[in-house]
Amino acid sequence: MPLGLSRSSPCLTAAYNLRQYSLDKKRILPEKTNSEPDFSHLDRIDLIGGNGRWRQRRAEDEFARRQIVEEERLREQQEMEERRRQRKLALQAKRRRQQEEEERRRQEERERQRQEQLRIEEERRQAEERERLRREQEERDWLARQPKLCLVCNGSGKCPTCLGSGQNFTVFLATGVGKRNTRGDYGRHAQGCDACYGFKQNMLADLKKGTGKCAHCDGWGKIAPDIDFTSPTGRTRKGSSSGPGIGFFGGGGGGSQAGGDSPKTPKVADFEG
Repeated sequence: MPLGLSRSSPCLTAAYNLRQYSLDKKRILPEKTNSEPDFSHLDRIDLIGGNGRWRQRRAEDEFARRQIVEEERLREQQEMEERRRQRKLALQAKRRRQQEEEERRRQEERERQRQEQLRIEEERRQAEERERLRREQEERDWLARQPKLCLVCNGSGKCPTCLGSGQNFTVFLATGVGKRNTRGDYGRHAQGCDACYGFKQNMLADLKKGTGKCAHCDGWGKIAPDIDFTSPTGRTRKGSSSGPGIGFFGGGGGGSQAGGDSPKTPKVADFEG
């Protein structure tokens, strides 16, 4: 016997009766005692009374018990099959919900991609439309800055009065026929065209011819538009092509005159770019 332990110790007592200890701790199930007789060996012959009245009554009780057990077994089997069917239906429903959720997500993704594509196309279309409008506006501005045809000379650049010769002819009549005129010869004489800065000298002075150029466009045949240089886009003012010429196209003081030079001004080619 180990040192330090006595026979009155609980551990030592439990070691001598392990089965009772396990039953007390509910580690093992208690054995079933056959307190009732077993009639499972009874058969159909006993039920119909072939082996006596006593065995027939026992057989009737046994077969009633067997029927109850069979009904319970069938009921449990049906319940098990029903639970199995319910689990199968629940699994199918779960899979169907998952498939529907996945399909819904795929549809949402396709719809999102479609909306994104539509947004990109709309932005591209708006950008193209803005670019088209900008180009059209630049084209209109460029056309508005181009010199317009001079309506006075119809683009020829010649003075419409003298047709570019710088002079016109005037008939001077004498006061009488056959009389000698001390002032000069009467008749048809050339005069400077005052429409293109010439001078009508009559009969006494020398001929002072005009430039022969259109005074409205200064001989260029075109009228430069009135450009608003204060505008960031250099737009032309409304009605600028129908007004009088400006700059080197001007008819007053700034154009070429007979015997003089016009001030330095830009050329028409400067506006065509």
